[in-house]
Amino acid sequence: MQNIFSSQSMENAHIYEFLTSPYESPFYSKSFDISHNDRRIGIIDQFNGKRPIIFNKDFFDKKKLELNIYQTLVLDSHIVDILHRYVSGIGKLDDNSKLVTRDFLVHVSSLNCDYNPVFYLTENFSKSSKEQFIKTSSGKLSSILKLHCMDEQEYINNNVIKYKKESVEHYCDKYKSVDLDNCGIAWANEFAENHHNNDYREITRLSYACLLKMVLIQFMYPKMSQENIIKKYYEFERFLIEDLNIILARELNLALYYFSNFAGKFVSVQPNMDVEGAKRALLSTAWDLLLLRIPEILLSPTHLPELNLSYIVTSEAKLLDIGDMFNISTVMYKDKKSPAFPILSFNVKKFEKVISEVNLDELNKHGQTLAISRITKAPKHISTQSVNWLIADLELQLSYLCK
Repeated sequence: MQNIFSSQSMENAHIYEFLTSPYESPFYSKSFDISHNDRRIGIIDQFNGKRPIIFNKDFFDKKKLELNIYQTLVLDSHIVDILHRYVSGIGKLDDNSKLVTRDFLVHVSSLNCDYNPVFYLTENFSKSSKEQFIKTSSGKLSSILKLHCMDEQEYINNNVIKYKKESVEHYCDKYKSVDLDNCGIAWANEFAENHHNNDYREITRLSYACLLKMVLIQFMYPKMSQENIIKKYYEFERFLIEDLNIILARELNLALYYFSNFAGKFVSVQPNMDVEGAKRALLSTAWDLLLLRIPEILLSPTHLPELNLSYIVTSEAKLLDIGDMFNISTVMYKDKKSPAFPILSFNVKKFEKVISEVNLDELNKHGQTLAISRITKAPKHISTQSVNWLIADLELQLSYLCK
């Protein structure tokens, strides 16, 4: 590993190692659910209960890094909506939803941890006009601020949302507003004015292209056999390298699950589906994949010595299912500002009946070698226009196979 950092092109690289880390996370040991009957809120731990060892040039130069580790819970859009309904009373919540929301808020209040709507804001902004975004986001952001301002012990002990004066004053001063409702409006406006990063939208479009290709490969070669699963896996890998010029670890791993018939509701497109419904389902899954990427994005070495271990909060069954599929083994950054290159681990036991241990081990080693070779080159994926042309072609092919 030291040879990597001695290379001029990699001297600013950072490698976060989770799989072999001897350090337990100070927060969670595994994914878990908070539930009442059929209502649940899940917290997905993609770090397998670990916090990472960080390797960089300083590590091999024997320079000590004192980490300041903190926790963030990243709320999916549905959870933001539930919290807004709970706080504002606008919209319906059944009794079980109220109980599970209460238990979730007791959990975060007892930890006094950060929980935020960054993903909801990104998704809503990308799907809306600026005016629509401000209209639909303001009330929800006000509700999040009200929860951030509440007296945690008062809520835990008496189930009452009572605001702490100094917290309200802090946000009113920050957003130059007279109350928390207006703070929510100001927050939405500020986000709309300052959010110029198209990287999230680009990666979502790349994911969508991958999912379209995945489904087309499965439709063309539906036979369930070890030989056919591996053949389809390498065909999908070829698409990533030759057509997109990028390796997307989650999509590559998801393809193996999908071709092995283990992806469940996460990729649920069938040949007899309405094509528009199939496209909507795949685009929704592409956004889910972006949500699952947020933890490695927030790990960025730009923030060191602060280390943000973040966890996804969702009530979506398909997202909770995929939380059992992948763990982050390693995350590599070519430099402090480069995107994350994760290496993910399989749930090996799931494949026992369809792929031999030898073949699965070979696929795993091949994937790791491929990821490492790509980070040293760090090629740029194809242009946005080329992605759009490719998607149009893949959607056309899908239309021939769906209704």
